[in-house]
Amino acid sequence: MGRLVSEGYVLTVLAPNDKAMAKLTADQLSEPGAPEQIVYYHLIPEYQTEESMYNAVRRFGKVRYDTLGLPHKVVAREADGSVKFGQGQGSAYLFDSDIYTDGRISVQGIDAVLFPPQEETPAAVAPAAVRNIVKAAKPRRGQSLSSLLFIIVVIT
Repeated sequence: MGRLVSEGYVLTVLAPNDKAMAKLTADQLSEPGAPEQIVYYHLIPEYQTEESMYNAVRRFGKVRYDTLGLPHKVVAREADGSVKFGQGQGSAYLFDSDIYTDGRISVQGIDAVLFPPQEETPAAVAPAAVRNIVKAAKPRRGQSLSSLLFIIVVIT
């Protein structure tokens, strides 16, 4: 994460709140690579704000965002006047929007931990995933990323 940020890549982090993180069980985290896969599934390799996501789901009904947990995509749709990610029991609402935004990094608070759909098999992040992340045209100077790095550490 730190390397991607320092190299100027754009990212949207779907950050589960503390209550959601506390609901994770040892079984959910016991598989080799499970914590990393959970984190990768919450990283969208494009810059999205609450407004841009809400406008997209209002316009298209359902939007599939790529994640760094290839080949998985997270589905977003409009629900109850907000953006809802995932489906069924494994869904999360956008509830704390634009926690951090600087034109390259966007952190959006959600109320649950998302998991990839069961029918797909988890895959490690491939080097191609990193190459496919869109580079920011011009990094902003003077913006502190310490709060973002703190949030990423809290997520992991």
